[in-house]
Amino acid sequence: MSLEISLAGKHAIVTGGASGIGAACAEMLARADADVWIADLDEGAAEETAKRLGSQYKVKTGFSRCNVSVKADVCAMVEDVLAAFGRIDILQHIAGVSKAVDFLDLQEEQYDFIMDINVKGTYLVDQTVLKAMLPNREGKIVNMSSMSGKEAYPTNVAYAASKFAVLGLTQGIAKVAAPYNINVNAVCPGIVRTNIWEKMLQDMRERGDDVDAYWEGRISEIPLHRPQTVEDIAHMALYLSSPLADNMTGQGINVTGGLIMH
Repeated sequence: MSLEISLAGKHAIVTGGASGIGAACAEMLARADADVWIADLDEGAAEETAKRLGSQYKVKTGFSRCNVSVKADVCAMVEDVLAAFGRIDILQHIAGVSKAVDFLDLQEEQYDFIMDINVKGTYLVDQTVLKAMLPNREGKIVNMSSMSGKEAYPTNVAYAASKFAVLGLTQGIAKVAAPYNINVNAVCPGIVRTNIWEKMLQDMRERGDDVDAYWEGRISEIPLHRPQTVEDIAHMALYLSSPLADNMTGQGINVTGGLIMH
């Protein structure tokens, strides 16, 4: 007997949903029959993704240009969703940034940028959406952390700090939301060749590092000997957004091929 996840009648927001992991998550929700709102800094790509998903899966979609580190943007986005959908059942907060830089070379503005998007963005988006969910006394929030939120590396100290913080926020918010029957969890992806990874590799390339050797070396460390895909991450986000995860909250779930096991 097959088991399928259906989210028909549910209304979801995906931040960072225009491309990469976010777009894969948005598509997975649409395939499960949820209505999907795409929030992204790239308004053109957000519109394109929303229109494609609406046409392909026959669900309601919408989009907003949203800088998750700006409160006015986040509030306006949530107001738009409520006006269009009436309520919010699911938040998948995927938006994030990274930069590969040795700690001794890390500049203050680089640190602030990463923290603003990854940490402040999680605080603003989760808080604003949670307030909208509270009257419904149900809902699912899925944040995006990283394997670097479990173990830091020398070239991504600021990114790791931000993703550790996302897990701390997730745990604390989960305890705030639990009395309202709202689940709050996080996904911790491993090595996924998204735009963030490409930018990190480009940073390394500009420093003169052997990027191909580095990439192959990282893959060889994975017990399953393969990188993760955007679909791998989207599957976990879908699960955490579904009734199958009704008794899970405050968790940071690794999808790393065994590279991180705690």
